Amino acid sequence: MKDIELIIQDIVRCISVSGVIIGLAYLIYGSSVFIPTRWPFQYLISGITIGIAFATFRDKNYREGIALLALWYIILFGSVTGRHSWMFILEGTYIIIISIAVFFCITIVRKPFINNEFLRVCTSTVILGIANSFIVVLLNLFSLTHIYPHLSQIFDAMFLNLKIGAMLGLFMGVGVELSDGIINPILFKKKVAS
Repeated sequence: MKDIELIIQDIVRCISVSGVIIGLAYLIYGSSVFIPTRWPFQYLISGITIGIAFATFRDKNYREGIALLALWYIILFGSVTGRHSWMFILEGTYIIIISIAVFFCITIVRKPFINNEFLRVCTSTVILGIANSFIVVLLNLFSLTHIYPHLSQIFDAMFLNLKIGAMLGLFMGVGVELSDGIINPILFKKKVAS
């Protein structure tokens, strides 16, 4: 019975964190969040990735988290993106780096010096911003001859990804605080009362 309660809590956390990220992005970018050919679509993909990673890594369910992220990658690659080999690398890189960033957020937020909501949200904003910017560097390593002639374009892409990542981190922080502070006590009152 306890395992079912933990699974329900993980599902609630995943949906609430992903929902906040996707919902806030929708308020800013409109339906572009749901169109795979537009860059705001990254909020949908990363929002679900963050939700899965947060819900599983928070309780140190790393094997389940990696398995669910692999399943998410298979679903994403099979249904949303084209069958081009570059998309295989692109989506995989985003899912891996964003998941690692979420792991670092959770690890750092557990430190005693980060003891309030504001610091936790700031931490996720900075870590996800840097990680998302790093993705551009990592993806350009696949084409080293492409880097030097297009350095200014790469810096532009890094800055855009830094902004997107920072917003993802901000939205994640808000979603986590809502999940932990509001949603979980309402849904799991009897556990709190015990």
